[in-house]
Amino acid sequence: MSTHPAIDLDTEEAAECGLFSAPALVARKRGSEVERFNARVAALAGRFSLDLRASVETCGDPAMLWALHMELMGRGIPPILRGPRPWHLGAQGRLVEFAADVAWLQTTDPGHRGRYGLGRAIFKTPWGSDGWWRLVLRQFGRSGNVRGLVLALGLTEPQRLHLRTVQTAPRARVFERLHGDGFGQLVDCIETAVRVAPDKSGRTDPRATAVRRAQLWRVHRLLGEGPARTASTWSRLSGEVVERWQVARQLAAVKGIALAHERAGA
Repeated sequence: MSTHPAIDLDTEEAAECGLFSAPALVARKRGSEVERFNARVAALAGRFSLDLRASVETCGDPAMLWALHMELMGRGIPPILRGPRPWHLGAQGRLVEFAADVAWLQTTDPGHRGRYGLGRAIFKTPWGSDGWWRLVLRQFGRSGNVRGLVLALGLTEPQRLHLRTVQTAPRARVFERLHGDGFGQLVDCIETAVRVAPDKSGRTDPRATAVRRAQLWRVHRLLGEGPARTASTWSRLSGEVVERWQVARQLAAVKGIALAHERAGA
């Protein structure tokens, strides 16, 4: 069980602790700040998914973080592929990301039921509503840690695969290895291999090829799906239309290198 004490927050207590629902965060904005925020949210629809993904990690406004997650969810990008988490936003950021996980699960697995009463109530309530946020706030405060949230929501390991805040420890390590310095090292390893056996046409840049292959591998590895699903998800994420056979060939070219890189970081 969780080593953290049960907090069991209601809405007022959550506010006293500095935690707010996304609608409450927006409601706290005043004057021109509201106009600027609304303009930024409206502009999200015109931005590339990879650009939105990069903004998630650096986002400094929890209300905008929720808007970013909702835009990416609307494009069919699962939480696990939305980039590194914005740890600098503290508990408020973790709450927003937990809510984004729950919203994704309710959308992709509408028949799911929580294990306990509060978890069951969340999945019976339309996501994003005021009532839903009250329940999510309460669950987030009550559970204490990842294990507590997983138990309360009755999540299976396959259900956790595409979420961000409730990953298993091994999956979390793989995620970390595929971002930041670890991702840069993977690109370097792939580039070295590309230069050993360069494209005979000479039309491709080894570094650009390595970056693209590393990005494709990351989508494949975190998605946990085959070339067809990887291809469709990559298209939604990058805007580049690729065929299953093209992705399969790219993945085969880097599989050995990528898995060796992953083991080296274990």
